[in-house]
Amino acid sequence: MPVTANHRRVLAALAATVAALGLAASAGAAPAAEEPSSPLAVGWTRATPVVLAPGVTHTTWTEKTPDNRLRARVLQVVEIDPGAGAATLEGAIGTSDAAAETVLEQLAAVTPVAARRPHAGVNGGLFQREPQPSGADGNTVHTSVAVTDGVLHAASCWNGGQGSSGAVIQYGIPYVTKLATELKLTASPTASVRVDDVNRTPGRIPQCARDAEDTRVSDAPRVYADPDEIVVFTPDYGTPTPALAAGHEVVLDAKGVVTAVHENRGGTTVPAGGRILQGIGTGAAWLRTHLPVGSRPVVETRLHDRTLGREIPLDASVDVVSSPHQLLRGGAVPSSDDLPNSCTRSGVEPGQIDGRSTICTDSRTALGVDLQGRPLLITLTGQDNEDGDYLRAFAALLDSGELGLVDVLNLDGGGSTTLVTGTKTRTPPTDTDAATGAKVHRKVADAVYTGVGGYGMYAKP
Repeated sequence: MPVTANHRRVLAALAATVAALGLAASAGAAPAAEEPSSPLAVGWTRATPVVLAPGVTHTTWTEKTPDNRLRARVLQVVEIDPGAGAATLEGAIGTSDAAAETVLEQLAAVTPVAARRPHAGVNGGLFQREPQPSGADGNTVHTSVAVTDGVLHAASCWNGGQGSSGAVIQYGIPYVTKLATELKLTASPTASVRVDDVNRTPGRIPQCARDAEDTRVSDAPRVYADPDEIVVFTPDYGTPTPALAAGHEVVLDAKGVVTAVHENRGGTTVPAGGRILQGIGTGAAWLRTHLPVGSRPVVETRLHDRTLGREIPLDASVDVVSSPHQLLRGGAVPSSDDLPNSCTRSGVEPGQIDGRSTICTDSRTALGVDLQGRPLLITLTGQDNEDGDYLRAFAALLDSGELGLVDVLNLDGGGSTTLVTGTKTRTPPTDTDAATGAKVHRKVADAVYTGVGGYGMYAKP
């Protein structure tokens, strides 16, 4: 049928109506909201990732604008993908529990086989040095729960029964949760007592209370006291037990039999496979009464996951590193009640000029898990000095979508922050060697590393 002028006028009218309806629909629809740019995308430049081993990459982000700094800060991220290579995640304490070592030294002690050396590692949890006079002057003590290969090195913080934030590392994967330890000494079916801690001087509690009886006696460093304690020492302690006059000491052999008791305590090496118990106050009285030579007490150590309400069996597959602070929980920064900012205790808030010091903006170390369940080791430092950020600002940076992190645990920071890849330390030295005056890397209590390993399925023959 031929198209007449009338047909053309009708078609034009229809087209105009359709166009008008389309414009009206566009005007009525809300524009799609743009995702806000992350702190990492806005302020940092990403270098090309370096492959350290199959499944292990090292990526460096450099700050675009140093702000009031002389040089830009550096964020370093080691990503471990067990699905892309035979890589695992483990904890380490070096040659002994009481001796601090650099991260490089601790990783070197993992294996004498060069081909199986760890690919990368960072420093672990917070620690303190035993003061003078403690009978263990200068020895290292973990400030909260620590485990390597199923061996408990320190009890958890009490925190009103809620325990400590920590990462359980098992089968190469970390899981961030709340952890509480339970230590119990049983002499007979009718005689048992709580054990306060592991591998430290009785009576002096570092960083946090272990129970309701502990009283804070110092803020710098934070220390608590309890005149009535029992502490157990394991062979990992690696040095003679704290030697002071007051108290009582009981020595157990590898079969759990009491072989010696010492009125006054200390200076004793833990037998291979055995344990030593030290008590003060009512703890010493309990040991004297219930553990004579020849008795066979039972020392129980349990680790509880407060989040899931379960016990975690302490076998050789379990490592634990802990911290007072979780930076990300379920992909979000916790509230200021759960994650207080650095310097809040001294009354200095972010943005105040007098708060911009290395105390408030320490270098930072973190252990995280991303959306795909892959572990990440993270450090934030200056290029040649100790320089990081406030805790909450560090958390906000790690919340950037480019990293895809879900749960992140803050580890020891400041001068302890260390990243090693291969045999090279990638973070700046911060401490001064007393003999030479040279800058050196800090000796720390423990480390977390990725190395050769994996927990795959066995192939059928």
